[in-house]
Amino acid sequence: MSAKILLLEDDQGVRFTFQMALQDAGYDVTAVASCSEAISALSEIETAILILDLKIGEEMSLPVADYAALMRPDIPVVYITGSRLFTGGELFGLSRNIRWVLHKPVNLPDLVSMVDYVSGQSIAAAAS
Repeated sequence: MSAKILLLEDDQGVRFTFQMALQDAGYDVTAVASCSEAISALSEIETAILILDLKIGEEMSLPVADYAALMRPDIPVVYITGSRLFTGGELFGLSRNIRWVLHKPVNLPDLVSMVDYVSGQSIAAAAS
Protein backbone atom coordinates (compact mmCIF):
# COMPACT_ATOMS: atom_id res chain seq x y z
CA MET A 1 0.00 0.00 0.00
CA SER A 2 1.36 3.42 -0.94
CA ALA A 3 1.81 6.23 1.56
CA LYS A 4 -0.87 8.91 1.51
CA ILE A 5 0.44 12.41 0.95
CA LEU A 6 -1.37 15.68 1.47
CA LEU A 7 0.14 18.37 -0.76
CA LEU A 8 -0.64 22.05 -0.15
CA GLU A 9 0.49 24.31 -3.00
CA ASP A 10 -1.37 27.40 -4.21
CA ASP A 11 0.21 27.55 -7.68
CA GLN A 12 -1.95 25.32 -9.89
CA GLY A 13 0.85 24.38 -12.30
CA VAL A 14 3.34 23.54 -9.55
CA ARG A 15 0.65 21.63 -7.61
CA PHE A 16 -0.20 19.54 -10.68
CA THR A 17 3.48 18.87 -11.48
CA PHE A 18 4.30 17.80 -7.91
CA GLN A 19 1.16 15.68 -7.71
CA MET A 20 1.95 13.85 -10.97
CA ALA A 21 5.59 13.25 -10.01
CA LEU A 22 4.58 11.79 -6.65
CA GLN A 23 1.77 9.70 -8.14
CA ASP A 24 4.17 8.37 -10.79
CA ALA A 25 6.45 7.33 -7.91
CA GLY A 26 3.56 5.33 -6.43
CA TYR A 27 2.18 7.69 -3.81
CA ASP A 28 -1.49 8.37 -3.14
CA VAL A 29 -1.64 12.19 -3.34
CA THR A 30 -4.40 14.55 -2.28
CA ALA A 31 -3.56 18.04 -3.56
CA VAL A 32 -5.18 21.20 -2.19
CA ALA A 33 -4.74 24.92 -2.83
CA SER A 34 -5.61 26.57 0.51
CA CYS A 35 -4.86 26.22 4.20
CA SER A 36 -8.54 25.64 5.00
CA GLU A 37 -8.71 22.83 2.42
CA ALA A 38 -5.58 21.28 3.93
CA ILE A 39 -7.01 21.36 7.46
CA SER A 40 -10.27 19.80 6.22
CA ALA A 41 -8.37 17.10 4.34
CA LEU A 42 -6.27 16.31 7.43
CA SER A 43 -9.50 15.66 9.30
CA GLU A 44 -10.88 13.41 6.57
CA ILE A 45 -7.99 11.24 5.34
CA GLU A 46 -5.25 9.21 7.00
CA THR A 47 -2.32 11.21 5.68
CA ALA A 48 1.17 9.77 6.17
CA ILE A 49 3.19 12.78 4.95
CA LEU A 50 2.32 16.46 4.70
CA ILE A 51 4.00 18.59 2.02
CA LEU A 52 3.38 22.30 2.50
CA ASP A 53 4.27 25.35 0.49
CA LEU A 54 5.29 27.94 3.12
CA LYS A 55 3.47 30.89 1.55
CA ILE A 56 -0.08 30.32 0.37
CA GLY A 57 -1.09 33.59 -1.24
CA GLU A 58 -0.56 36.24 1.42
CA GLU A 59 -0.73 33.81 4.35
CA MET A 60 1.70 31.32 5.85
CA SER A 61 0.89 27.62 6.07
CA LEU A 62 2.37 27.25 9.56
CA PRO A 63 -1.11 26.87 11.14
CA VAL A 64 -1.59 23.75 9.00
CA ALA A 65 1.62 22.25 10.39
CA ASP A 66 0.51 23.19 13.90
CA TYR A 67 -2.91 21.59 13.39
CA ALA A 68 -1.26 18.44 12.01
CA ALA A 69 1.11 18.29 15.00
CA LEU A 70 -1.85 18.55 17.36
CA MET A 71 -4.06 16.01 15.58
CA ARG A 72 -1.32 13.60 14.47
CA PRO A 73 1.90 14.14 16.45
CA ASP A 74 3.70 11.56 14.30
CA ILE A 75 3.00 13.08 10.87
CA PRO A 76 6.16 14.36 9.17
CA VAL A 77 6.02 17.72 7.41
CA VAL A 78 8.15 18.61 4.40
CA TYR A 79 8.15 22.32 3.60
CA ILE A 80 8.70 23.72 0.13
CA THR A 81 9.44 27.41 -0.18
CA GLY A 82 10.58 30.04 -2.61
CA SER A 83 10.58 32.56 0.22
CA ARG A 84 13.67 34.16 1.71
CA LEU A 85 12.09 33.87 5.17
CA PHE A 86 13.72 31.56 7.71
CA THR A 87 16.94 31.05 5.73
CA GLY A 88 18.83 30.20 8.92
CA GLY A 89 16.78 27.11 9.71
CA GLU A 90 14.37 28.87 12.08
CA LEU A 91 11.47 27.07 10.41
CA PHE A 92 12.40 23.86 12.22
CA GLY A 93 11.75 25.53 15.56
CA LEU A 94 8.27 26.68 14.58
CA SER A 95 6.63 23.25 14.41
CA ARG A 96 7.82 20.00 15.93
CA ASN A 97 6.83 17.94 12.88
CA ILE A 98 8.94 19.72 10.26
CA ARG A 99 11.51 17.25 8.96
CA TRP A 100 12.87 18.87 5.78
CA VAL A 101 12.76 22.09 3.81
CA LEU A 102 13.19 22.16 0.04
CA HIS A 103 13.77 25.45 -1.76
CA LYS A 104 12.13 26.36 -5.06
CA PRO A 105 12.74 25.67 -7.82
CA VAL A 106 12.42 22.05 -6.70
CA ASN A 107 14.02 19.33 -8.76
CA LEU A 108 11.33 16.61 -9.08
CA PRO A 109 13.71 13.68 -8.45
CA ASP A 110 14.84 15.49 -5.28
CA LEU A 111 11.22 15.85 -4.17
CA VAL A 112 10.50 12.17 -4.76
CA SER A 113 13.73 11.13 -3.02
CA MET A 114 12.89 13.31 -0.04
CA VAL A 115 9.41 11.81 0.22
CA ASP A 116 10.85 8.29 -0.16
CA TYR A 117 13.24 9.03 2.70
CA VAL A 118 10.60 10.57 4.96
CA SER A 119 8.15 7.79 4.09
CA GLY A 120 10.72 5.17 5.05
CA GLN A 121 11.34 6.91 8.36
CA SER A 122 7.60 7.02 9.06
CA ILE A 123 7.18 3.30 8.37
CA ALA A 124 10.17 2.46 10.58
CA ALA A 125 8.84 4.66 13.41
CA ALA A 126 5.38 3.06 13.18
CA ALA A 127 6.89 -0.43 13.29
CA SER A 128 8.97 0.22 16.42
